Amino acid sequence: MYLLIFKIILFLTFNFNSIYTVGSKTIEDYITNKENYKYNLSQTYDYREEEFYINKIYVKLNNRQIASSVTLPLITNEKEKHKSNSKVIYLTFDDGPSKLTLDVLKVLDEHKVKATFFVIGNKVKQYPEITKEIHEKGHLLALHSYSHDYKKIYSDYENFINEMEYTQNLIYDIAKYKSYIIRFPGGSYKRLNAEFYNLLKKKNYKIYDWNISSGDGIGKNNDPETIYKNATNYGKNSKIILLMHCRQTDNETLCALPKIIDFYKKEGFKFETLDKYEDDYVFPFK
Repeated sequence: MYLLIFKIILFLTFNFNSIYTVGSKTIEDYITNKENYKYNLSQTYDYREEEFYINKIYVKLNNRQIASSVTLPLITNEKEKHKSNSKVIYLTFDDGPSKLTLDVLKVLDEHKVKATFFVIGNKVKQYPEITKEIHEKGHLLALHSYSHDYKKIYSDYENFINEMEYTQNLIYDIAKYKSYIIRFPGGSYKRLNAEFYNLLKKKNYKIYDWNISSGDGIGKNNDPETIYKNATNYGKNSKIILLMHCRQTDNETLCALPKIIDFYKKEGFKFETLDKYEDDYVFPFK
């Protein structure tokens, strides 16, 4: 009896450690400022804070109170500047992977289009096979932090970078692909500055916000038709980075997705992943 209990304890200890490590490292090994970063493996995060920030950006974009780098470039790339005025859309999905991601992948396959998935590290651990499937189907895996906890991520520059690096290594362990494309949880607006930007560029990161939001991250009452209308309100943009989510609760986004894809196909847009976008795409900063 005691031998059996001992074996069970050994099994649980081994598997727990293997789940929460990259090679021999844990998230704690990546965190330098441990006073500001107290990690709890059992934590859940509250999306209301993200909804608040995304809603602020959504309103300001619609009211033209802030301009994205597509219309007001911060980093001018001559190749991008002199490209033809072809219409391109970059579908992006935040906060996965989840089981719903499998349904999103089916829709994308059926419509023969590719997308970019900004994944959260602790969900990558939870759904390694789905993470791998995203990559194997030709979509782009990108970084969206490990914890998605604003207080931890934005406590200092180092903790932000450490969360991205840890997620980057998780993805590499699973999919053998090293991603340098990142998105700030809640967007970079009022979080990015010249010092932070230069630090991220030294790490070879490419940063992407968005210029159109589906609105699926700003409230729980958005029906598929509202999401569709938000997502297709592109104005004069010829290069669109569309923000959507693929959390387990984003069924309305899934329902709206086929119609969104059909709309942009009829409008003559080409679908690309963000590794094809040559510049960074960030909200203006000082």
